[in-house]
Amino acid sequence: MIVTVRTTTDARAKAAALARGAVEARLVACAQISGPVTSVHHWQGAVETTEEWEVVFKTTEARYPALEAHLLAAHDYETPEILATRVTRVSEEYARWVERETAAVEPVATPAHDERPFFVYGTLRPGAYNHDRFLAGRIGTEADAVLHGAVLRDGPGYPYVVPAEEGRVVGTLLTPADGSYGELFGLLDRLELPVGYERVAMDVVRVRDGARVSAWVFLAAPDAPLGPVIESGDWFDRP
Repeated sequence: MIVTVRTTTDARAKAAALARGAVEARLVACAQISGPVTSVHHWQGAVETTEEWEVVFKTTEARYPALEAHLLAAHDYETPEILATRVTRVSEEYARWVERETAAVEPVATPAHDERPFFVYGTLRPGAYNHDRFLAGRIGTEADAVLHGAVLRDGPGYPYVVPAEEGRVVGTLLTPADGSYGELFGLLDRLELPVGYERVAMDVVRVRDGARVSAWVFLAAPDAPLGPVIESGDWFDRP
């Protein structure tokens, strides 16, 4: 079954990042951006009028759950619009093309000796909006940590780490719960790699004891939509 899925966001660059990320992850066969459109809606007890861009995705019903999870992770709205509509009639060749382009890829595997913890610094940090949504029940321990030799850049809804001669990035070291490593490893790759990140092993400093810990860090890929530098290195302290 072919479905169309629509969402909206408040900047064209954000719409483009959502579209590209979903296509690169093969969650959708294509995505179309239109706008600006004027949205009038209730929010927090008031009627608001905003300018938004709409993204319409073409996918299959089987891939919808993964697309929804991806959009919830990539979107910076607290309650993003995600509406799916079943297509009742579609040309046979187009349906086959959508199905081919959205064929699920094999999950990423990792050998046991690479079971490093993860250094997170944005929406997956404890207290940020994607932490409980995606990591609840999968984390064994959490520890404050700092990555040196890097700067933090703002992006469309989430930040990016870029290596630099000077600078520091504040984040949290997450160690998966027993038996959860493979699941968490694959989940984070599916969330992060399609939206402009690449996973690299780096040393971070654990704050409580100064220990250097080898961890997986998601750095900005060459085509990441980078914004201004967050001078504090702490996404929670951004302007």
